[in-house]
This record gives sequence, structure tokens and C-alpha cells, in this order.
Amino acid sequence: MLKVEGYTFDRAKREAVEAVQAALGEPAELTTALPPAEVDADLAIPCFPLAAQRRKSPPEIAGELARSVRPGPLLAGAQAAGGYLNFTLARPAFAAGVMADLIRGGDRYGTSEVGAGRTVVIDYSAPNVARQMSVGHLRSTIIGAALVNLHRHTGYRPVGDNHLGDWGTQFGTLLYAYAHWLDREAYERDPIAELLRLYVMFDEEARKDPALRERAREWSLKLERGDPEARTLWQEFVRHSLVEFQKTYDLLEVRFDHTLGESFYEDKMEEVISQARQNGVATTDGGAVIIRLDDAGITTPLILQRSDGATLYATRDLATAVYRIRTFRPAKILYVVGSDQRLHFRQLFEALKKLGHGDVGYVHVDFGLVRLPEGRMSTRRGRVVFLQEVLEEAIDRARALVDEKNPELPEAERREVARIVGVGAIKYADLSQNRVKNIVFDWDRMLALDGDSAPYLQYTYVR
Repeated sequence: MLKVEGYTFDRAKREAVEAVQAALGEPAELTTALPPAEVDADLAIPCFPLAAQRRKSPPEIAGELARSVRPGPLLAGAQAAGGYLNFTLARPAFAAGVMADLIRGGDRYGTSEVGAGRTVVIDYSAPNVARQMSVGHLRSTIIGAALVNLHRHTGYRPVGDNHLGDWGTQFGTLLYAYAHWLDREAYERDPIAELLRLYVMFDEEARKDPALRERAREWSLKLERGDPEARTLWQEFVRHSLVEFQKTYDLLEVRFDHTLGESFYEDKMEEVISQARQNGVATTDGGAVIIRLDDAGITTPLILQRSDGATLYATRDLATAVYRIRTFRPAKILYVVGSDQRLHFRQLFEALKKLGHGDVGYVHVDFGLVRLPEGRMSTRRGRVVFLQEVLEEAIDRARALVDEKNPELPEAERREVARIVGVGAIKYADLSQNRVKNIVFDWDRMLALDGDSAPYLQYTYVR
């Protein structure tokens, strides 16, 4: 295994730092950065710390260094750009170095031991029970699985946890709808499809009769307080859901170390609430238990318990984090959750620090939305686009390509190639783009046999 500092790109960064230090005539503390994609450079050294020390503006420092610096063999030149000194790589020398790294590293190329002896918990996928996974779960699942792989190959012990949404007020909604509008034959034929119909029906009926939401809250409290009927139905919904989810995970070849849903922490929430109150971290406001976070610049308090005694998503997330810290002793916990939850995670992380868990690194790995082009994929089953359908669409399109390009292959082989190419195209279309931006599926580009696409990479690898 190559050590991190032995990779060619790391040597290029070291050359840039040493070239600047030589030009300055002193071993100054310097950092390297990657320039934005639109900047025609490969490496950058920020000059802002140097400007403060030398009483000159950052652009002035960068300009002086650009004229005096002598790049090493892996660097072609240096240019000033505002307060940054940008470097371009010497392409032939750099390419030769990378090829040597690949040959020397073999299957272990890119691995390291930077995380040796440390554990990282990665919370990802986390679909809601009693519904099919929608295309909205795609990014969390794929990004999270990639992070598990990356941490494993950099020496960490990754713990992948599928934090199922199997608790909360939505079950009150579902239990009420089940009790009043269930189509028994439809449920026995396809339980998840019928539960989704009930969920949508409740929303439509509640718009006409808002009092239904209070009836749903009553069911939610019955479930939380252990009502036998509510508990039995809830367990049934979870069981059906896990079977449905596994079909999608099998297609994606995604595995988890743990699948501990929100319900697992039901008996652990009271301890968190009590501890927060005893430590003076939580206060009571109008009967509700809250944690004020104004000192962290967050004006919206985190609510631990409503005035009616019901717990919330934030309560379960706090109990979940405390359990993970005690059980796995992680160096960091990553939450692969959409950008719309930024406030929630800011609140959660600050509350954890107040509760005495500030020595863990908390990271919200946020991401943008998935958007599909108009047409069959966006209208096949109404407003909801199911992830299983997206994967099947990709496989069908890949199969058409395989049939066209390689009609001589046996049927079983064409089917397997289509699965690998189709699912690979979905994964690459996600991971190859800016994580925090929304992405739109362009089927033709995703399945192209040349350029920046999964099939092109797969073809190159096979050759």
C-alpha cells in the first residue's frame, strides 16, 4: 500500500509548498487548495495568511510569488489570481507518476491508513416505512454507500446505519386511514401500494376536514403508549416495507451494518430529555421541553417534547446520536441527508455539544434534489416517482443498447450486462456531479458509450 504522501498528486502539492517557501526564504506555514472548476489551474496556495504577516495585500503577495517562484518537476508554472497563487501540473511528468503509482499500488491504489483505529458512523438511505422508496432516496443511498467504501479504504472502521423512518406522527395518519378506508383485497395483493393509497387519501380528506388530523394524532399517541392494536399493525407495516426495500437495495448492491429505525430509540428518549433538564440544558416553555440555541446563533429552539407529551424527530435523533456514541465510540458521525434539513442538523449538533458530546465530529453531508425529464418517467404513477422504476428504466434502456451492439450474446449474459450498465449509469450520474446541486437525469448522456459516462468507464476498464 502506498502511503498518502507517496502519491504523485501529494508530491505535487508538496513541491508547490516548497517552491513558495524557497521564494520566501523561510519555512512559512502554507496550505494548498483545489481551484474552482472554472479556473484553469490544478493547485492553489492562498496568500491571505502571508499578507497579514508581511503587511501587503494578498494579490500583491501572489503577484510577487508568481514572478519569483521556481516550480519543481511536477509543476509547469505558477500564476497569480487575486489572493491565490495558482499552479498548473506538468502533464507528461504527472501522468507518468500516476501510472507508476497505479502499477505499484495495484488493487490497493488509492487506499491509505489515515483513519486507522478510528470508527465512523454513516447514516444513509433512511426511507420512510409503509411507502415505496422514491427517487428522492437515490442520492442518500448512493452517496452514503460511496462514503462507506471510501472510509473503509482509508483505514476507518465504517458503520453503515439505515436509520429507517419507522416511527412518528405519520403512523397516526396511516393507522387512522387503515381503520377507515382499507381495501382488504388490494392490501393482500400489494400491501405497500395500498398503504401509499391510504396515505394520499388521508391527505386529501384532511384538506376537506382538518379535524381528521386530530384523530390521527390520537392514533399516534396510542402507538407511542403501546396500544396492542396499533403496535400489531405498525409491526406489520414495517415487515412489508423491509421486504420491498430489499428489492431496491439488491439491485443497487447496497448493504448496511445495521438497520436501526427510529423506533429502536423509543425507550431511550426519556433519558435524553431527563438529562437535558437536569443539566439545565433544556427548559419548559408553554408545557413543551425545549433547548434554546441562541448562543450558537440559532434563534429557533430545538423541541424535545411537545406539551401533550409526544416526542419529535429531533428527540429521536438526539437519542440516536447518544446511543451511537456510547456503542460505537466514533471519531465522527456522518448524516447523508438532503439540504432541506440544514437547520435541523445545526440544531442537533449544537444540542449534542451542550449535552457534553462535543468531542465527536458531526457532519451533515447534504445534497441537492434529483429531477427527472418530463415524460413517461415523471408521470407513470402520478406525482411520486419510485426508485425501483428509475432503476428498471435504466436497465431497460441499457438492455436496448446491449441488444443493438451485441445481439450474439446469450440471453442471460445480455440481461446481466444490462443490469450492470444500467445501475452503474445511475450511480455514476449521481456521483460524478456536484453533490450540493440538483441533478437532472439525461438518459442519453448517462448511457453514452463515449465521453463522461459510466458505460464508457466500464468499457475502458474491461479492455
